[in-house]
Amino acid sequence: MIAAKTASPEETRERILTAAREVIARKGKRGATTREIAEVAGVNEATLFRHFGSKDALIIEVAKHFCGVIALRDVAAQLRGPLTEDLLAMGRVMLERMESQQDMIRWSLVEIEYENDIFASTAWRPQLAIHGVIVEVLERYTASGELRGDPKQLAKLFMGLIFMHVLARHKFPDSDLHGDAESALQYYVDFFLNGVRNRS
Repeated sequence: MIAAKTASPEETRERILTAAREVIARKGKRGATTREIAEVAGVNEATLFRHFGSKDALIIEVAKHFCGVIALRDVAAQLRGPLTEDLLAMGRVMLERMESQQDMIRWSLVEIEYENDIFASTAWRPQLAIHGVIVEVLERYTASGELRGDPKQLAKLFMGLIFMHVLARHKFPDSDLHGDAESALQYYVDFFLNGVRNRS
């Protein structure tokens, strides 16, 4: 349990979000209760509800807070090319965040129906927010003719490569791709841009 102390509203909110993530990692979204989350955060349930309104709203805020879209948006805003370097920069942020979010990825895969119910009231989804940032970057390159194809589909493909890497790391631990993250990212960017067919 986080020690109770006088805290600003922002600090209290952060403690509740962190506690919610911890409890959900152990119990799942269905099994996590607001009472246990409040206890771990060192607050009473009334405080939790005052900040978030409901358990479902809290879960949405946990996803928003920890998904990494803000960090990705900050990096994307500074990208100026070349294309390979821009993709590597975005890939680094995505890979780092996904590696640190494996608990959240598990929730979304295991409790997909429950998650769909929770997010039914909002158009926001972590993956859609991240996808939107990547689309904006790739649109510049399709508009200039450096990339061909639909930026929305290209963004899904790029995201899928990073997502697959994080999930497959435990399934294929002996793979050369899972030793050095930077080498893996360079491989994925090369694959994304050039494919694997020998054109010589």
